[in-house]
Amino acid sequence: MANQMDPYSPRPAMRRRPDASSSMSVLLGLPAFLCSLAVVALAGSYILPDIPWLIPVLWISSGAVLFVPSVETTVSRLMFRVRPPGPDEMNHLRQPWQSVCQAAGVAPGRFVLMVEDSHELNAFAAGGRTVAVTQTSLRLPPKQLEAVLAHELGHHLSGHPTVSILSWWYALPARGAAFLARIAVRFILAVADAFARFGGGTGALVALLLSLVVLTMLAFVGFWLLLIPLTAPLLAWASRIGELRADRTAAELGYGPHLVEVLHRWIAADGRRQESVKARMLATHPSPTDRIHRLHGLRR
Repeated sequence: MANQMDPYSPRPAMRRRPDASSSMSVLLGLPAFLCSLAVVALAGSYILPDIPWLIPVLWISSGAVLFVPSVETTVSRLMFRVRPPGPDEMNHLRQPWQSVCQAAGVAPGRFVLMVEDSHELNAFAAGGRTVAVTQTSLRLPPKQLEAVLAHELGHHLSGHPTVSILSWWYALPARGAAFLARIAVRFILAVADAFARFGGGTGALVALLLSLVVLTMLAFVGFWLLLIPLTAPLLAWASRIGELRADRTAAELGYGPHLVEVLHRWIAADGRRQESVKARMLATHPSPTDRIHRLHGLRR
């Protein structure tokens, strides 16, 4: 019988449970969501003045569509350039994935396995049920491949990919409005410059005033853009916390030593690069060395 106090012992029937990384990402994504809501509400009041609330309600509800299986698969293939595994690739994936899901007490069929045509040693979780591995990862020894899959399952169990895809989706209106506003400002400034060159002082003044109006609207609707210098390091920190949480999940499922072996492979392939302080602050993953150290610490 396995020792229940051993952090590497399998722990069946693991449940999806948001962690600190997911909660932080939700909070940090609120400014973009509110800006997008303002954009959609403005559009709703203009398009349907009698029922201005309808379009915002439909937009908020639209996030659920991303988790419809066919939609999620299509979005994953377009965004991440992944594909369904071929017969030989599925033969490599099936048994390791079933072993990981059995250790976690979850149904393998709840998730969709995909392959990324990349020579890098990598894998990622996306949406509500997508787990993707690179072609190089498929060539790992079975236990190491299981460790990689267990790490990605850990992301799903903590809700990281779900928060990520929803944050991206609900920020789109704000990003679109900011993009259009920037184009409008450039156009107005170009018109102002043309008026100034040909002596139309009044026209140039009007164009400059219009650009100020557009910039004011941009600041109001897209104030979250002003927060990016602050939120970007915090989002990166939340992502690093999520990676460590996924490592811990893999260790709890019994794959800690094998994940350490994969991280050593990663170091051997990528080398020990020295990064600047800024790069470390904006890194979405902890260094492999730090991850190895923490995984060893779980065994004590």
